[in-house]
Amino acid sequence: MTRVALTPRSGFATTRHRNPLFARNPVPSGRGPLARGGPRWRVSVGRLMVVGLACLLFVACQPNPNPPSSSAPVAPGVGTQASFILANPGGLLALDNTARTLGRIVDLPPQSAPSTPSLHPSGRSIVFALTPQSDPKRGFGSDLYLVNVDGTGLRAVVQHESDNVFYASPRFDASGNIIYFHRRAAIIQSGSFTGNDDAIERMDLRTGERKRLVKDGADPTISPDGKTIIYVHLKDGQVDALWRADIDGANTRPLLQTKDAFWYLQAPRFSPNDCVVVFSAAGHTVVRANLSGELAHLSIPSDLFLVPCDGSSVKAVGQTGDDVVPAWSPDGPKIAYVGQGGFFVLDVKSGVARTVAQGQDFFFGDLLWLK
Repeated sequence: MTRVALTPRSGFATTRHRNPLFARNPVPSGRGPLARGGPRWRVSVGRLMVVGLACLLFVACQPNPNPPSSSAPVAPGVGTQASFILANPGGLLALDNTARTLGRIVDLPPQSAPSTPSLHPSGRSIVFALTPQSDPKRGFGSDLYLVNVDGTGLRAVVQHESDNVFYASPRFDASGNIIYFHRRAAIIQSGSFTGNDDAIERMDLRTGERKRLVKDGADPTISPDGKTIIYVHLKDGQVDALWRADIDGANTRPLLQTKDAFWYLQAPRFSPNDCVVVFSAAGHTVVRANLSGELAHLSIPSDLFLVPCDGSSVKAVGQTGDDVVPAWSPDGPKIAYVGQGGFFVLDVKSGVARTVAQGQDFFFGDLLWLK
């Protein structure tokens, strides 16, 4: 299910679990990982009332749903017991291997929402984006924070410097000393919004040194060998396609070498073991040469797809219904995600998704699979 919210700053309806960085309207209108843009977003809103009511009734009828995320208490050290960490508007939730909520791992600022967490190579800390209340001096935006899995050591590492500047999707390199992330800043000319400046940047956590690497890029994922960035390429501020670049930002180019295209896509994630990326996408189209460019397939529901890092093929591995943020198991054969009120684990080889749990925490959010 896609949730929609009206925000007082923008007055536009947006999906609450998507990143405003990809909203059709200016950035301040949402939060979360990637936002549907343009026609794909309007399709979701068109079916919102029917689908939303069905999902709410379905969850309400379950015998033991998880409690609302806002009721989960902070439990010091609970992250070290967790199999998963789920970032949603309720906070950073520690979940056991049955997706039962153990508690929040840390107390975050009031009325703030975390998203897009990434695990340090040591497994002892995470970096994540946080959208807080508007700051009196710096205005509205989002920041990047570090926290230990046991809930200690919470600190900001990148803070938005002015109104309508947003940081999202941080990723560690293999050393854990460097993070890569997306920066979006609204371009205001003569008091009017004219577009966004999007880029992927890197920062050395030891020195604070920052460098802009890729223009018109978002949601990076780093290959296990540390040599390649795969990211969401943006065109006029909207989701375009998956692209790749060398780790220093050189040699940017489209990833796919096939005729596949997508109406919307988000959340590319490298496998921990192989040179393979999973991503969530909708509106899959394939152009066949013998059809003189006509569409051979159109799929509106969202699916998870696999693509090798050479871009030579695309394989659908499971339908998710809505856009999700996939999380690989540490050993690689499974992928977890939340959506439509459920916590699911997909077996990559068989394509079979198992429902692990259902509840109010699982309508949207970004997962980390710890162990």
